[in-house]
Amino acid sequence: MMDSEELVAGVDEVRWGRMRHAYGPAVEVPDLLRGLADADPATRETALDAMYGGIHHQGDVYACTIAVIPFLLRIAADTGRPGRAEVIELLASIGGADSPEPGAGLYRQAREAVADAYPLWSALARDPDPGVRAAVPAVLPVCIARPADCVGLLRDRFAVEEDLPVRVAIVEGAAVLAQRGTGTQEIGVWLADLLSRDEDVQVRLAALTGLAPLPAQPGLPPVQVQTALDLLGAVYTRGTPATEPAGFTTDTLIGSVRRLREAGAVGRRASQADGLVRAISNGLADRVSDRITLLEALLASPDWERRLDAVYPASNLINGWRGPYEQIVVLIGAQLHDGHPELRSRAAHVLEDLGELARPAADALFAALSQAQRTAAHLRASGQLPWVVEWAQDLPAVGPALKALVGTGDPRALPMLQWALEQRQPPRDVGQLIGRYGEQAVHLLPLIRRRLHELRKDDRRDNLAYAIAAMGSAAADAVPDLVKLPASTAVVRALGAIGPAAAPAMRWLREQAEASDKRVAVAAADALYAVGGDAEAALACYGRLLTGDQYDQRAAAAGLAGLGSQAAGYAGQVRKLLRRKDPYGWLRLDAARALWHIAGEAAVSPVLESVWNANPHTRTAIAQVWSDMGPAASNAEPLLEAELARVRRHNATPDGYSSAQVVDDEHLLRACRAALTAVGG
Repeated sequence: MMDSEELVAGVDEVRWGRMRHAYGPAVEVPDLLRGLADADPATRETALDAMYGGIHHQGDVYACTIAVIPFLLRIAADTGRPGRAEVIELLASIGGADSPEPGAGLYRQAREAVADAYPLWSALARDPDPGVRAAVPAVLPVCIARPADCVGLLRDRFAVEEDLPVRVAIVEGAAVLAQRGTGTQEIGVWLADLLSRDEDVQVRLAALTGLAPLPAQPGLPPVQVQTALDLLGAVYTRGTPATEPAGFTTDTLIGSVRRLREAGAVGRRASQADGLVRAISNGLADRVSDRITLLEALLASPDWERRLDAVYPASNLINGWRGPYEQIVVLIGAQLHDGHPELRSRAAHVLEDLGELARPAADALFAALSQAQRTAAHLRASGQLPWVVEWAQDLPAVGPALKALVGTGDPRALPMLQWALEQRQPPRDVGQLIGRYGEQAVHLLPLIRRRLHELRKDDRRDNLAYAIAAMGSAAADAVPDLVKLPASTAVVRALGAIGPAAAPAMRWLREQAEASDKRVAVAAADALYAVGGDAEAALACYGRLLTGDQYDQRAAAAGLAGLGSQAAGYAGQVRKLLRRKDPYGWLRLDAARALWHIAGEAAVSPVLESVWNANPHTRTAIAQVWSDMGPAASNAEPLLEAELARVRRHNATPDGYSSAQVVDDEHLLRACRAALTAVGG
């Protein structure tokens, strides 16, 4: 093992201060490299966290990232030095091992620098340290220009490797290469052979996981769910190696994640099985019915570990793919009554974002909430299902289980929301949730009016204004309260939603239509027409906005669409918007919708089709326009039918997530069905 200073020789000669990372000049790089080479594990973890946090922030590559690669390679090559496995993992990430595409510019330079070190990776695959040997397969996808060498190295090492975690890592690495198109046939046959013949259950599971996402090939039958369940059953029965506490703490993100992993392993027989369940489910990809079969079997198991490990993969499935999830939702709901606190928490958080899809669990949610305490501090809420979660540095919020029940539309949630609204510090989101019930919650209007007065200088007033808007004309008694509040888009829209019954507010609305805040002004213009039919005042506001920026123009187009033929005089100006630079299509969508409503121009349908293909997030709004157009949009039928036939949700991405993902996609499906009916005449 080299002397630490010899290992980083030359690091102080690099002009790090002239290079930048995510947070400024990269002057601390020499200290970080010395930290990675330190004998103390806490020092190494702190340095590694800073590397990921700044030098390689969220996967970014900077000039300083390229400059550290030679030093990282030296550390990785220094036999006997602790912490080398983590450095190899860092190099794999810098080289883009997780990305099938090489990228450009600095990203390509980074990949080439890591790939050029293939002789080192080949040597380290034979290193005395099993942790180092287990880290090497993850870096090989960077070396894609040497496919035969990479595949041969892995297979040769597997043939002589005796350490189980290393054998599993080799199989997983080979599977990644196959999925990237490197030796797919050869590796596929090898994985199939391991699945049927290898003596170790975890190796067989790794082979199964690697086979699942591979394209169909001659002689390779698809992975069977029962096989996966049998192998998982063996893992849960036998257990996995225990996760030993590291014995030190650091104030870092990596350290926090490690401690959570250590805490999660306490009391478990098979603490590593969760990754296997997740990998198998994800590997089955678009085979939704098979994934449902797999996860339903695990969720129905008497073994709490299997149920715990299936909850989040079930969430990932529901959030990313369309399917018949009634029974899975019922089974997730059943976990709300389990004796294991983490199961209850996970189940509640999964159901929270499902909207109406959570209805099969409504009874379970109501029963759990009926027995739950009403408030709990955030840091102490694990395993509990409080109606309201209290935050140390923020306003309270409605708890996930109650949010889930509200999402189903179940009226049994209303008394709980009423209680929350009555508290001295009502949750910041209670008004929005009450608004889900529309007129059904009108009995809460007197309480909302009182809280509006008490919170008039608080941002929560807008949340309560949302609830009033959802009640429509039934909330007319709130008009005097609304006009006494500071003007905001939420307050103004609430008056517009009340409609003609808000006539006493017309003078106030005219004042707001002249507001310097354009968002308030356009909301007031909308309300002037909705409340008093004052098209002239609304047109004057929209006309001013048409000369503004893209956001102003979108707001104007939306307002003009609401006026219909009364805005026909603006058709020429709106038509020009179709030619504006509009990379995401939202302006063209709003302009096309306006042209249909104000001038009946069916020629906008091709524009809508173009935007539909360019930006999936516009599709719900476009489907609604096609519904309005009816048979005039008959050319859209193939697009609507194709969307309804898709397995994946339109807004799902491999590296992103939104809490509204399921609800928004279900809205799109309903909009597409309605549009198909309308355009078909």
